[in-house]
Amino acid sequence: MTQEPGHPIILYPGREGTAAAYCPQGTTPTGGGATVESDPLAPVFFRQSAPDPARNRWVVQAYNGSDQVQTVHPRVICTTDNTITYDVGPDSSIQPGDFNSAPGAGCGNSRYVVGGGVQAGPRTYVMWSDWANIRAWSVGAKYTDYDPDAPLSYVRGLAVCSDTQPTLEVGSTTVEAGAVGTAHAECPAGQVPTGGGGSIGLDALLNGSAPTATGWTVQGTNGSDGPRTLSASVFCTTP
Repeated sequence: MTQEPGHPIILYPGREGTAAAYCPQGTTPTGGGATVESDPLAPVFFRQSAPDPARNRWVVQAYNGSDQVQTVHPRVICTTDNTITYDVGPDSSIQPGDFNSAPGAGCGNSRYVVGGGVQAGPRTYVMWSDWANIRAWSVGAKYTDYDPDAPLSYVRGLAVCSDTQPTLEVGSTTVEAGAVGTAHAECPAGQVPTGGGGSIGLDALLNGSAPTATGWTVQGTNGSDGPRTLSASVFCTTP
């Protein structure tokens, strides 16, 4: 397993951009994400963080909802595991101003999730992209266009599957209404991440989800009127 950084993107206030991190030849992506270097807790929200196996990379799309310039750094985890496959779940439609989940990406009855990702429509930002169980990936997103005449949006999940069962570790914290928080999940000693994700629940958005050298860290903004549990999960293996 290796981790590769991608070229960072600079996002001006109110702007959206796309960045990618590429795996070396002979390896394939199993996990990835992005962090905001300038301010990890800034309101930078993601509508995509997903593998692109056709181009051997991990792609992120982010929106800068702050009043400051922000720098987004993508990162991908790469493996030589030749049993890796990808499953793209069905689209779940979302009404303007509403949210929805898309639990349909999975690895069948005999293979294991080792990572996953999410894709969503314009102005539709990730609430969770995380494991549903050891064989499936679940995602949810909020459509922030409140015009009742706006077109439907969508969210879909993507599962990364392997023949080898990983170790799963989870960490969580409580984020109060109107606050921003950080959660981290750490791999057991001697293991490294293959993939990971996070969740913050309804009416709250993730604003960072990415691997560290030995775990996974997520940030989330709670825009709801009550506390939310921010969770990070990491799938681990022996390098």
